[in-house]
Amino acid sequence: MTFMSDECMRILRIVSVMNKGGIETQIMNIYRKIDRTRFQFDFLVTREESGIYDAEIRALGGRIFQIPSVRESGLFKFIKNCDMFFKKHPEYKIVHCHMNTWAGLFLNVARRNKVPVRIAQSHSAQQRANSERGIKGMMEDRFKATMKRLIPFGATHFWACGNDAGKWLYGERIAETNMQIVPNAKELEMFRYDVKKRTLARNSLGLSPNDLVVGHVGSFTRVKNHRFIIEVFRELHMLREGSRLVLVGEGPLQPVIRQQVSQLGLEDKVVFLGTRNDVHVLLSAFDVMLFPSLFEGMPTVLIEAQASALPCVISSEITPEIDFDMGLVDFLPLTYTPEKWARRLLEKSCVNRKKVSIKNLVDRGYDLQTLVNWLEEFYEGCCQAT
Repeated sequence: MTFMSDECMRILRIVSVMNKGGIETQIMNIYRKIDRTRFQFDFLVTREESGIYDAEIRALGGRIFQIPSVRESGLFKFIKNCDMFFKKHPEYKIVHCHMNTWAGLFLNVARRNKVPVRIAQSHSAQQRANSERGIKGMMEDRFKATMKRLIPFGATHFWACGNDAGKWLYGERIAETNMQIVPNAKELEMFRYDVKKRTLARNSLGLSPNDLVVGHVGSFTRVKNHRFIIEVFRELHMLREGSRLVLVGEGPLQPVIRQQVSQLGLEDKVVFLGTRNDVHVLLSAFDVMLFPSLFEGMPTVLIEAQASALPCVISSEITPEIDFDMGLVDFLPLTYTPEKWARRLLEKSCVNRKKVSIKNLVDRGYDLQTLVNWLEEFYEGCCQAT
């Protein structure tokens, strides 16, 4: 049967909560541009807290549904709640899960409820192991491994932000034969390096034109490796006194990092900005991006940084796919000393940003409007499927 109707098609996106993470922001960037007279996004979330984007979603015509998390309800009740949700909402013909291994659970429940199009999307090249937390952590790791194995039974489409992310979630066979790379596309012109934006942003942050400004954008969580960021910056400050570090983001480890900064006597050299809506402006204010993550998929902020012609010194644990051959990205092992990282930051900060072209990003499909057009064609094709 077809599932065309007089009303717009509603696509269900499954996330934990619609806060300003890279995945959620990417979804919203698409949502704002897509033809909402034809396609609407609704959201199934698993946290009781309100998301930062909730009000905007409702203003755009979307709906938000919440089911209690596994930790609140227990696994069997959680599965039952998922099943009840799909039984109550047979209108969804496309379900798109953004929760990595949890796609094995959600999409199999959707399959049992006869949802025709079930999309898994991988956003990470790996996840942190929980075995260090003892027996409970080992059980969680085994559960996630089981859910990964269930994804091929529940998904009809296998999407990933990059090859490494796809191989991690789906395995080599699916990644090589049945996977679609869906770029974390951006409004590239919005991120273009601009001297006026640079001056205004620096003035607003109390930064001088001669300061060497190192930037980092990311949540204060273990994977982002903020402790190492501070160690590297301490070395950089000893090499060049007029250096400043700007940290954008929030998270549970922020108090610990603030304490580390205080203990090193760097309070007046490190700026904590929290969550911001103007990252595209801040990137022009930075001289170099420091990104020593323990692991990542295709970090959206590194795509944005290259769109802004901002040089980046990043961990070699991050997929090589993130380098778009623009002469902007240097990979360093985390085994290198903070001093070696600091010296590389100094070297890399000398790039002439005005001479960097974004053509490589456009050619590789990272223009947002191109992605939106592709998605609309995909959804239309789903409408016509029998």
